[in-house]
Amino acid sequence: MIHSHITRYEGLVSRKQFDKVTSKLQKQFIANLKKLEDLKNELITTKDFVKAVEVQLTQDIAPLHRKYNHKLAELLLILDEHYGDPFFSDEEQQKIAKYIAGLAFQLITGAGMVHLQSLYEKYTGEIIPETEEIIVETVVDEEEEEEFEEQTWNEKETYLFEKIDAELPKLTNKTARSIYMELVKEFHPDLEQDEAEKERKTKIMHLITNAYTQNDMFELLRLRMTLLSEKEAEETFVESQLKRYNKVLVKQIVLLESELNTLKAGTFWQYGQGNLKTMDISIITEMNRTKKAIKELEYHKKVLKTKEYVSQFLRAY
Repeated sequence: MIHSHITRYEGLVSRKQFDKVTSKLQKQFIANLKKLEDLKNELITTKDFVKAVEVQLTQDIAPLHRKYNHKLAELLLILDEHYGDPFFSDEEQQKIAKYIAGLAFQLITGAGMVHLQSLYEKYTGEIIPETEEIIVETVVDEEEEEEFEEQTWNEKETYLFEKIDAELPKLTNKTARSIYMELVKEFHPDLEQDEAEKERKTKIMHLITNAYTQNDMFELLRLRMTLLSEKEAEETFVESQLKRYNKVLVKQIVLLESELNTLKAGTFWQYGQGNLKTMDISIITEMNRTKKAIKELEYHKKVLKTKEYVSQFLRAY
């Protein structure tokens, strides 16, 4: 049964439910709506988690990472002082140059430490970091042309539609536009004389316009199904509309799944993967790891001032 989609419009629409769900198209439509709603909810919780991680990283991890990067920059300056010293062989000189150029490049591009640009340029004559150009091919999936039943509007309705049409964004999704116009024709308050009904339709129209301007097919379909289906024979609604609506819903499901997968492939999601307790543990672990790395850099800075240790360091590089 389709019933959960009506509760959010409490007081604005009737509580009619579809008690008979027998056709394959109906079952697909209900399943697609449910999947899309679940995806939207999961996307909200995922974004909330990612934002929480971002806030924690900004407060606790970012300052430590900046400190670590500054220690690395200081280490490069120490190695720079050794470069050109006859104590080091040509091979060791090349290693020093390569190490400085490579690490300076990472700090400039990754940490925004542009003050190292001159140090990087000093060594690019001998060491040029290898870079690969990544070419991303973008495939544009143009929406297929769709056929719609021709609608008949009277003079007043035509004037109203033209006025609304001029104020709204031009969406490429023709199905969304068709559903929107159906709903406008039925619920725009300017077409209503009764004041109480006009107030109700004003609230409904706000929901309709908001869904359309956000190109939210899921919400438009819920509104379409809830607001208009009670005026139609159920069989007519299924046979004439659901096949096209299912197609559009599947497209939106694919888009939301792609957005969700992108978020979960990002760095922030890895700090707990949706679990706030695990996030706290992961952040504390990262803080301890970074603090330990900073101490190790402090040690290297001291010992790298001696030529013998630099030679030892270069043998391991």
